[in-house]
Amino acid sequence: MRRQMDIDLRLLAILRTIVQCNGLSAALGILNMSQSSVSASLTELERRLGVRLCRRGRAGFALTEAGIAIYEASHELFDAVDRFSNRTRSVSDRVKGLLRIGTVDAIVSNADLSLPDKIRRFRDLSKNVIVDLLTAGPEELERQLMAGHRDIVISPFNSRNGELDYLPLFHEQQSLYCATGHPLFDVPDKKIAASDLVGHAFIARHYLHRFDLVRIGHLEAEAVVDTMESQLMLILSGKYFGYLPSPYAASWVQSGALRAIKERSLSYESAFFAMTAKRSAENRLVRRFLDLLGETAPQVKASRGP
Repeated sequence: MRRQMDIDLRLLAILRTIVQCNGLSAALGILNMSQSSVSASLTELERRLGVRLCRRGRAGFALTEAGIAIYEASHELFDAVDRFSNRTRSVSDRVKGLLRIGTVDAIVSNADLSLPDKIRRFRDLSKNVIVDLLTAGPEELERQLMAGHRDIVISPFNSRNGELDYLPLFHEQQSLYCATGHPLFDVPDKKIAASDLVGHAFIARHYLHRFDLVRIGHLEAEAVVDTMESQLMLILSGKYFGYLPSPYAASWVQSGALRAIKERSLSYESAFFAMTAKRSAENRLVRRFLDLLGETAPQVKASRGP
């Protein structure tokens, strides 16, 4: 009994993150640890428990029978820790709290969400709370949420996870753009055919790679990016064209640096959601921020594009 009480929660959390990321490699970035440090932590956890938890090596990562049992038992333990943390936070507003938010980039320009205003109002209500804000791609944000490193994630999602809750927020138009200096910049839309696009270098977003290529009929991308800022920089070079959120591109269009290509036929809308883990339902800070997000959010029934 004493051995189980002495188990470091941090070591168990490392094991849980590795399992939820389907291996060590994907977990390293989330844990912010080197592979040698993660391996040493697993070895220490196995020493404390007195059982071998996993097989790791060139063949990949796999839990042993004992590892599966420990991982499944850890759900109850961490749920209890979450409940304890949530209840202590709710004892008094004077208790210092932490709200960990994750969003995709280029979201600050979206007036439908008005995220800076939501954060301002949240701070007015929760003056003693630390806000930890992370910007990353949709796949990384979902991994962070599943691993327990984010409380709320705001992003478009193409599929649903039964362990998570989704609050519809807004639709955002995605349009195809090129910049001054690009061969298509001064060509009227009516003179641009689908075959004309194939002859120019296209940027695909890593997390929507297949969708982007299929949408415009390209077989491969000449550049791949993870963020909208990287996408914008490449487009502004005049050597590429690609998709950008229309609110994000608006100021560049107004200045004459960008133009949308065949906006009516090639634009589409992405549905954005606030995503939370079901276990966070008792978290007072999460509920408060979700309430603020939900005040002005239109009903988003389904995504109209990837």
